[in-house]
Amino acid sequence: MKVNTTTPVVSIGIDAAVVASHQIAIRGEVREDFKTAPTLAGLAKLTERLEPYAGSLVVAEPTAGTWLPLAHAVSAAGCEIGFVANRDSARLRKAISGASKTDVIDADMLAHCSEVLGVGPAAIPPPGQIALRRAIRRRHVCTVDAHRVECRLWALAAWAFPDLWRATGGHTVAQPLLTRWPHLENLSRARLSSITEIVAAHSRDSHPEQRATRIRNAAAGWATFWAGRLDLDGLGWELAEMLGDINTADQRRHGATDQALELWQQHWPDDVLTSIPGLGPICASTIRGWWGDATHLETAKAATAHAGLNPSMWSSGLSESPSRRTTKQGPAELRLALYQAANVARRRDPQLAAHYRRLMTERGHNHISANTAVARKLTCRAWAIATTGQPYEPRDLDGNPLTLADAARLATELAVPDQIRARTRGHSRRGRLNPT
Repeated sequence: MKVNTTTPVVSIGIDAAVVASHQIAIRGEVREDFKTAPTLAGLAKLTERLEPYAGSLVVAEPTAGTWLPLAHAVSAAGCEIGFVANRDSARLRKAISGASKTDVIDADMLAHCSEVLGVGPAAIPPPGQIALRRAIRRRHVCTVDAHRVECRLWALAAWAFPDLWRATGGHTVAQPLLTRWPHLENLSRARLSSITEIVAAHSRDSHPEQRATRIRNAAAGWATFWAGRLDLDGLGWELAEMLGDINTADQRRHGATDQALELWQQHWPDDVLTSIPGLGPICASTIRGWWGDATHLETAKAATAHAGLNPSMWSSGLSESPSRRTTKQGPAELRLALYQAANVARRRDPQLAAHYRRLMTERGHNHISANTAVARKLTCRAWAIATTGQPYEPRDLDGNPLTLADAARLATELAVPDQIRARTRGHSRRGRLNPT
């Protein structure tokens, strides 16, 4: 659309609503406030009211999914749209208006965000990328749901049968075991061979029959201890419900994973991102869901900031803390995928392995902070590969090309010694049940 040179210079803010009306504030050479409903008629009205200001930037919060129809309505008017994170706009509103909050205040504040927060135009992702993003988000929700129930299961085991939990070694063996025998008395009377089969199938224990014996003895001991003191039938029912919730969440996650991978392979066949060691289909599809071809991210630093993996900065007077915790202001799905991929990449890429080792041995970092730093480097590599379309080539510490096998071998040689890993763990095991 051709922009009229006589267009008034304005800044526009939209306080998006899910069920109420969108509040629009126009500031600058023209000052105007109006509302439109989040319906087809309301979006058409919004386009019509914004057409005189074609070429202007409209700032909105990405509230739920309202950003997408708003973006198309604004684009149809010849304007550009930019988004500001909800937490940033909330801080700005509190600084401007204190405890007061109305739709008019929010819209007025958003109209000034382009100059205060430096909000720029955002690209509208194509339909395939949006569908992939929605599938990845669904998968993330299912993963979080399953993890929360697992934490509740661990909390129950911590007081109801800690010896049994320690004997299993954690969720990997405990979940299939308790799924079959949620009642402690039934588990205490189970055949030793049946318990041994489960232990051998879900662990790397070289003597599964010994672990099976400890499990059955612990179940018998706690069943005797709780006799007349705790309703074991109620405990078994609660365990069965928790394990059922985990199984349901896992099934939903598998369905969302299949949908995401199908969309990813449909729109990005033979994705060059998978050439990066440690970056598999799940992480590659997650990156494509939020970045697409990543051309809207101008630099690698912008990519790490978008994922929320950039360290926050703080300084005041003579005090300065340049390397603080990460901002975590990006999509949680993307950040988790990159963090998990980094945990694999440091075992296959010698440069990342050396960086991880240096942080653990020389800087005294624990695993989480060191792996987060690796994830930050992995994010930069993913951005470079996505923007250039060139496959990744592993290199040694001197920059010489390597084969994948040689890179994995060298990375293994740079692994952090167990004694250093135990030393840097610090208090991370406090309150946890140590497997025996």
